[in-house]
Amino acid sequence: MKICFRAATAGLVLALTGAGAVTGAAPASASASDHTAASSFSCDSWQYHRGSQGHGASITCHGSSFTGYVVCHQPDGHLYLRFGNRARSGGTSTAWCELNAEVIDAGALPL
Repeated sequence: MKICFRAATAGLVLALTGAGAVTGAAPASASASDHTAASSFSCDSWQYHRGSQGHGASITCHGSSFTGYVVCHQPDGHLYLRFGNRARSGGTSTAWCELNAEVIDAGALPL
């Protein structure tokens, strides 16, 4: 695996992690019960999909509305991010890459 590929993947993950942290951050004056509610967001394992129209992944999460995402890798080394549908707690979000791209990472962001 090339260094630039690893750096790009790490950058995408850090950007997503930072965005999730900002979205889920509680104000400094929040009570302990507010913090517990925010940390109750959990997801089942991703289900990866391979189809004639592309590759993707779906996930079911609980505790908050959410949007799933996939990080896609094309054969030429290009990385890009795709978001799935917005889903309510207990629902499923599915995100797809283009036909010639592979899913290299997936996750979910609470809303």
